[in-house]
Amino acid sequence: MNLRSLLIVTFSRFHTLVLRLTRGKLMKRLLGLDMLLLTTVGRKTGQKRYTPLLFKKIEGSFHCAGSFGGSDKPPHWYSNILSDPSVEILAEGRTFQAQAHILEGNAKADAWNSLIDLYPNFQKYQNRTDRVIPVVKFEGKSNCD
Repeated sequence: MNLRSLLIVTFSRFHTLVLRLTRGKLMKRLLGLDMLLLTTVGRKTGQKRYTPLLFKKIEGSFHCAGSFGGSDKPPHWYSNILSDPSVEILAEGRTFQAQAHILEGNAKADAWNSLIDLYPNFQKYQNRTDRVIPVVKFEGKSNCD
């Protein structure tokens, strides 16, 4: 693991701990950006895995980029949702079940541009890697409330 990936993973573990212990009351925003806590099922272990992610709410759904800081490898959470798209999300003070959808075509382009407007570093991350950074839409019952 390179230094950038190690720093991302280390901070992510700390952030996860704070979000879980406070049920999303602390660190729900970083640098003025909204964060959610994604819970997936590990594709190899079958155990719950937690990942804090920056999100943009678009038409009631939560959108996230699988950037992993521009790493050439996708983040583990992304690989986990490919195996099992049923997830749990802690966001906006609520925890709910959701389904992950990998966006393609115009839907992906529109969401990607919206994410870049929110956090321009996503474009820098894309420029670092040959891997196409995916955009994931999380839809759950609470998204429509």
